[in-house]
Amino acid sequence: MPVSFIGWQSWSDCARPHRKSPPRYHSPHHKNVTQVHTPQPIRPRFPPPTGWCSWHYFGPYINEQIILDQAKASVDLNLNLDYILIDDGWTTWGDWHTPDLRRFPHGLKWLVKQIKSLGLKAGLWWAPLLAKSSSKLFHRHPDWFIPNLEGTQVSPLDTFIRHKRRVLDLENPQVAKYLKSVLDFFTDCGFKLLKSDYLYAFYFNPKFKSSQIPDSLLHQLLAVIYQLPLFSVACGCPLAPAVGVVDAMRISEDINIPHLKHLWPVNRLIHASRLRHLESNLKSRFSTRQLWHLDPDAFICHPAHGLTHHQVLRLQTLINRANGLKFLGDNLALLSPVQIHGYISPLLSYR
Repeated sequence: MPVSFIGWQSWSDCARPHRKSPPRYHSPHHKNVTQVHTPQPIRPRFPPPTGWCSWHYFGPYINEQIILDQAKASVDLNLNLDYILIDDGWTTWGDWHTPDLRRFPHGLKWLVKQIKSLGLKAGLWWAPLLAKSSSKLFHRHPDWFIPNLEGTQVSPLDTFIRHKRRVLDLENPQVAKYLKSVLDFFTDCGFKLLKSDYLYAFYFNPKFKSSQIPDSLLHQLLAVIYQLPLFSVACGCPLAPAVGVVDAMRISEDINIPHLKHLWPVNRLIHASRLRHLESNLKSRFSTRQLWHLDPDAFICHPAHGLTHHQVLRLQTLINRANGLKFLGDNLALLSPVQIHGYISPLLSYR
C-alpha cells in the first residue's frame, strides 16, 4: 500500500515542498517528495490523546508551580484531559538527566506523582539530537558532537544566539548509550508520553552524501522509544524513517510563537501564516493517518495570541478534521466561560 510524503520532514511546507528556506524544510539529500510502501495500514497502539501543553502560552518560562496550577485548573474545569505535557524550559538542552532545580526543586519524579494524583498522566518534551553549548553534556563530551555543525539549520536566529545549539553524532556508540540512559530516566520518573523534537538536525552532517545512513540511525532511535511503555510523538521528524515506530506525528510548525503574546498586530500576521501552513499540510498529509495519529498542534483561543474569532474557529475545525491529538495551549486559569464553553468544550467533545 503506497503512501506519499510531500515534504521531507513533519514541518516542511507541503504547498512548496522544494523550498530551500528555511534550511530545515528542505532535505540536504533532496528527498522532498517520497513514497513508502506498507503491506497494510498500521493499527495504532493507543487512541489519540487529549491534553494540555505548556509551550504555547508560557514558552520556556515554566516551573513546577505553573505545571501543577494548570493541571489543577484542567480538573476544576472538568475538561477530562489525558495528559499534562511539560514542554521546553525544564532543563538545559542536552542535560536531560537533570531538571533545572531552581524551577523544579522537587524534581521530575515528584512532579509526575503530583500530576498522577490529580487523575492525569504526565508527558515530557526533549530534543534528543541537540544540546546547548552551555550544557554540561557539551563541556564534558565535546567529541560526541558533529564538528562545526551548529543549529543554523534549526533556525537562522541561531546565528545570534549566545549559547549555540550543537548537534550530536548519532553514529557514536557513546551517544546512543547516553540517549538510552536518558530514556530509562524518563520511564523511571513515570512519564507516559514523550515528545521528541528537532529529529532532522543530524541529517545536515556534511559527511552524509545520501539519506541512507541518517534514515537508518533515526529509525533505530525511534524504535527504541517505541518499545517503551509510553505514547511517542515525533516533531520535526523526517517522515519516511518514522513509519511503524511512532504513535503520532506533528504535521506542521508550531501554531503560534509564545514570545509574541500581546504583540498585536505582529502576532496576528505570523499566526495567520502558521494557520495557513497547518491547513495546507493537513490536506497533503491526511493519508498518513493510516501510519500514525496526526498531531495538528495545540488549540489556542486567548486574545493574547492575536487570532480573530474566525481564525480560532478555523483552528478548531482543522484540529477536528485531523481527528488525532487534541491538546490545549492556553493558560487555563485566564480563559473565560465563553471561551471554555464556546471553543474548548465543542473541540473536546467532537468525535
